[in-house]
Amino acid sequence: MNATRLLQFLAARLSGRRLDWTLAVLAFVLALLPARALAPWTGDVARIVAVPIVPLMHLGMAVRDRIRPPREAFDPRAPEVIELEMAAERYRTLFEQSRLKSEALERDLAAVKAVRNRPGAGGVQLETAAVVGIDPTRREGLVRISLGARHGVHRDAAVILRGDIFGGIVANDPAEFVSLVRPSIRCNLGVRIYPADAVEPERAPATYPGTVLKPADGGVWLGDLASDAEVREGQVVRLADDRYGNVAKGMRVGRVRRVLPNDKVPLARVVEVEPLAQLADESTVVVAIDPPEGAR
Repeated sequence: MNATRLLQFLAARLSGRRLDWTLAVLAFVLALLPARALAPWTGDVARIVAVPIVPLMHLGMAVRDRIRPPREAFDPRAPEVIELEMAAERYRTLFEQSRLKSEALERDLAAVKAVRNRPGAGGVQLETAAVVGIDPTRREGLVRISLGARHGVHRDAAVILRGDIFGGIVANDPAEFVSLVRPSIRCNLGVRIYPADAVEPERAPATYPGTVLKPADGGVWLGDLASDAEVREGQVVRLADDRYGNVAKGMRVGRVRRVLPNDKVPLARVVEVEPLAQLADESTVVVAIDPPEGAR
C-alpha cells in the first residue's frame, strides 16, 4: 500500500514541466556518478528495457539480409585475389617503365637541342644512339653503339655526352647497324684550360693556356704546360682541336686534377686532367654526322 501511495503521490506531483526537469536533473546526477557506481545495476536495467524491442531488432536484421545479403569472408589466398594483385603489380611496372622511358626521351631531346644550338652545327646530322656493348676489361675502352653505316655514321664522327661533353670518336668504318667508339680518354686532344667559374666574353680563346693531352695510366690525361701558364686545380678543360669537327670544338673534356713539376724540363710543368664523364657509363649518346663531301 505504501508503494502504491508513493507512486500515486509522485504521479500527482511530477507531471508536465516538473517531470521534464526532474528527469533532466536525474540524468545529470547519473552522468556525474563514477562508473563503478553505475556498473552493478545499469546492465540489468538495459536488458530489461531492451526486452520489448528485441522482436523489432530481429525483424530489422531479417529485412536487411533480404535487401543486402551478408558478405562472404575475405580470403587473401583466393585465386581471383592473387590474380588481381598480380595484375596490379604488372600495371605498376608498366607505369614506371613508361615514366622512365619518358624521362630518357626528354634527356635525349635536351642533349640534341644543346648540340644543335652550338656554333658549327649547321648541316650536321645529329642522331641519338644507345650504348649496346662495352669492353668488359675496359683496357681499350671501346664502346659499341646502335648506329652504323645505314644511318650515315662515318669514321671519326664525334660522339657527344650529355649535350656538352666530348665523349670520343667512331673508331673505324662502321658496320651496317652498329659502330665502335673510341672514348676521348684514349685520344690525343688539343685543349685549352678555362676558369672553373666563368669565361670572360671579351677575352680571346687563344689567350687561355693550351696543351696537348695524351692518355696516361689511371684513366687520366697528361699535358705539358709552360712555366708562366696560370693553371689551378678544378679548372675546366675544353676541346680546341680541329680534327674532331666544328661541333665538338669548345666542348668540355675534363677537369684539372693536379699541376705537377716536369722532371724532363725544369722550367715547364705537367697538368693532369680527369675526364668529366666515362663513355662506358652512359646509356645514350649523340653522334654528330658530317654531311657528305659533295653536300658541304
